[in-house]
Amino acid sequence: MGILTFCVLVCLVAINPNCAHAARILGVFPTPSKSHWFLGSALMKELALDGHDVTDVSPFHLTNPPENYHHVEVQTDHEFFGHVMEKFYKEADNSAFRKLVKLYNIVNFFSNTTLSSPEVMKLLRSDEKFDLIILEIFLDDALLGFADHFKCPVVGMTTHGTLEWINTLVGNPQPLSYVPHVHIGFSNPMNFWKRMTNVLFNLLDDYLIANYLYPAQEQIFRTAFPNATQSLSELRKNSVSLVLVNNHFSLSYPRPYVPNMIEIGGFHVNRKITPLPEKISRFIENSTNGVIYFSMGSNLKPSLMGKDKLQAILQAFATVRQRIIWKYDDDSLKLDQSKYLMAKWLPQDDILAHPNVKLFITHGGLLSCTESIHHGKPIVGIPIFADQQMNMDQAEEAGWGVTVKFEKLNRESLSKALNEVLNNNKYTRQVQTISKRLRDQPLPPMDMAKFWINYVIRHDGAKHLKSPGQRFNFIQLHNIDVYLIILVIVSIMIVLPLKIVKRVYSKTRKSKLLNNNKSKSKLS
Repeated sequence: MGILTFCVLVCLVAINPNCAHAARILGVFPTPSKSHWFLGSALMKELALDGHDVTDVSPFHLTNPPENYHHVEVQTDHEFFGHVMEKFYKEADNSAFRKLVKLYNIVNFFSNTTLSSPEVMKLLRSDEKFDLIILEIFLDDALLGFADHFKCPVVGMTTHGTLEWINTLVGNPQPLSYVPHVHIGFSNPMNFWKRMTNVLFNLLDDYLIANYLYPAQEQIFRTAFPNATQSLSELRKNSVSLVLVNNHFSLSYPRPYVPNMIEIGGFHVNRKITPLPEKISRFIENSTNGVIYFSMGSNLKPSLMGKDKLQAILQAFATVRQRIIWKYDDDSLKLDQSKYLMAKWLPQDDILAHPNVKLFITHGGLLSCTESIHHGKPIVGIPIFADQQMNMDQAEEAGWGVTVKFEKLNRESLSKALNEVLNNNKYTRQVQTISKRLRDQPLPPMDMAKFWINYVIRHDGAKHLKSPGQRFNFIQLHNIDVYLIILVIVSIMIVLPLKIVKRVYSKTRKSKLLNNNKSKSKLS
């Protein structure tokens, strides 16, 4: 029996590429957002279970990791991040420009906090060696210094779709005619004025990144990696082998990707439904008219919305027959327990999987929208910042959601949205149709992510996947120099013959006039 077991294990190792190419992997997830950490830790745990020796850097605590999963917990200012999230409620109607500047300030603060932390400095001084780095890409390019320090390739991971500052790392195209900037909340198709706004806003963002964000990141990079052999601009071009994009065309819209940009949208969704805690399960199953699930995500606290907004929400809930499960961040709100089930944390994925959940009220974050689509639940969205408005615009465009703007949130607007979705079955039918598209993939998204990570390891950074366009400047990438030369040549080809004809005509005319004058003089 022992020999048989040994033979089986040898065979499994031989046929399992993940085991056969076990590697030492460093994951860096610096953003103090639980949703970002949720994605990063889910991927790292899967890699550890496949036999890789993994280490991650994060500002969150890790519980019960596998034996080969090592965690470096960075001490960061969670209280500061909480204050930032609180202000987003008050600044929900701010311009996209002001939100961008604020975002860049936040990113610079936490990039510096991560790289200057004692835990990370200890890691950098150690003799640790890694074969690959998995890095959350969120404007914090200074962290690419890990690639230079440990002399290994980077697989980038986004917690959202791709953006211009991600595209530049791998030379991915972003046609502004039909790919809207995430912060202006446009969906597709865009009319002329939206396309113009999109172009102008992208130019503004490029200017801010080049003149505001990058200089700050450069300073952080030089301080943290004083002995780096490459500059930060060189690392932007050389270090990222592949990017895992937390998106899927069924969640948004089709767009171009280079070969080393891989969609893995929905990889965090639990394919095996976990039984709900008894209290939650009983509450849902005993709800004659079904349940509405309400969560504003892991970062936004409902208690900080303001009394008028909370009052409006409660008044709107009083008009519906469904019970309410509400993710609420403190115990101050005492409500009828026959109507409401409230908790600071709830198993959202498993709740949405229950057939008696009729509607999801959300902030419109990409993870929540993905889970809602996967489980076929329509949504009412209250977007606050970042990509949430764009996600909700896409949900409305696709016919599976309704938006209530936070600044216009009152009893009437929320009641209207709730009744529209609850009493019109078209929203449920449409989201279930989209759910079928999301689920219809050749591999589960998590397996897709693991395959490409192992691919990069097996092929020494997979440099053959990199697009030549990554090294072009703006003029070369868009063939502006070529078009100018063509314009000059065409202009010469048009203007030169015209000038020749004009000159010949002028000479002929002068000759005729001269002959006419001679004839007249002879006659006289």
